[in-house]
Amino acid sequence: MFFCENLSKKRAVLGEHTTDFSFALNGLLRLYHIHMMRSAQEIGLSAGQPPILMSLAAKNLQTQKELCDLIRIKPASMTDVLKRMERDGLIKRLRDEADMRSIRVSITEEGMEKFHEFIEKSSTIDEVGFRGFSAEEKEVCLSLLVRILENVHNDLQEKRG
Repeated sequence: MFFCENLSKKRAVLGEHTTDFSFALNGLLRLYHIHMMRSAQEIGLSAGQPPILMSLAAKNLQTQKELCDLIRIKPASMTDVLKRMERDGLIKRLRDEADMRSIRVSITEEGMEKFHEFIEKSSTIDEVGFRGFSAEEKEVCLSLLVRILENVHNDLQEKRG
């Protein structure tokens, strides 16, 4: 009902200048973001910390530049986030022995525990989002969503040239 009511309001304001698909997708992304931020806050993480922990859990000892490039935040912002994470015992920053100018970021045991806690807490969005769906409906929905993602990705690649 929430979506249908907001769709009616949207049409009253925007007419047909935005599609139902874009409205629904935007709504889903906003709610997903809220869910993820609440999941992070509930276990004591700030907004920028989960992506860093995820990246380090997948590949430890990355440089700050690698993390900036991957997560797409500015170096100054990354420095602030890493300072807080180091203070909280989630990461350690270590001088790169091969290149003394570089600093590598390492996830600590406590950081790994927080990462697993976040994954467990944030994964509930799948359960909530697919509540009332049969296994087949879930599979069809996901396959359609993947096709949409591939279409949009391919369109962006074509426009890059």
